[in-house]
Amino acid sequence: MVSADELPPYRAVLAVDAERYGSNTDPGQRRLAEAIPEVIRVAFAKSGLAGAWEERLYAQDTGDGLGLCLDPRHLPALVARLFGVLQEVLTARDVWMREADRALRLRLRAALHVGPVLQPGGGRALVTAHRLLDAAPLRDALKRSDPDRTFLAVILSNRVHDDVIAAGYATLPTTPVDVHIKEYEAAAHLHIPHPTGDLLASGLVPAAPDPTPPPPPQPRQDPRLAPVHNVITGGQHSGTTIQVGHLHGGLKNA
Repeated sequence: MVSADELPPYRAVLAVDAERYGSNTDPGQRRLAEAIPEVIRVAFAKSGLAGAWEERLYAQDTGDGLGLCLDPRHLPALVARLFGVLQEVLTARDVWMREADRALRLRLRAALHVGPVLQPGGGRALVTAHRLLDAAPLRDALKRSDPDRTFLAVILSNRVHDDVIAAGYATLPTTPVDVHIKEYEAAAHLHIPHPTGDLLASGLVPAAPDPTPPPPPQPRQDPRLAPVHNVITGGQHSGTTIQVGHLHGGLKNA
């Protein structure tokens, strides 16, 4: 038991939830709830992280998702290997689920954070992980991808990115994003293991529209009123030069 004046142990916090879980029928929700911990367990095993799964702490089944804490020494392996394998596991599971129910689809959002966690499980680190799950860039990326090919969108906290990726312990292609949820504001990093759809055309985070308004359209000028500039060449002239745009009734030069 950690006393009030001691910092709780640091834990890696992984949280996942299912997209559009509530839009499914009751039997469909039951199938998804049963599938979520199973696909996570299989992905851990296929990633060489079966031991980390067995050692998990404070696992929380939320029905439409899962939250668990792990020893932070596993963070490099989680970052480098877990998410690509989880996309593959979800792809294989989708074939089986669609055979049972054509309307049933399991697509996950995942958030990875690290920080002090209270026993038996609580504190700001867990709250942050679940805030990240609700981040608009994470939700938007999943919506803008092909639902039949992209089954996972991941967001890493800035602390995970700094301690693991920036420090050189693991590599993972990510895109920086800003997260604004209620009172929570932070930088984070988005990763899509298998980008498709509009993500390929516009990027994981589409460019913001130009806030500068376009200039107002200029009125069209009558070409007959446009200024004319002529240059007379061919030597010196002692006479009179007359320039006429439109002539009616002849010309007399007195």
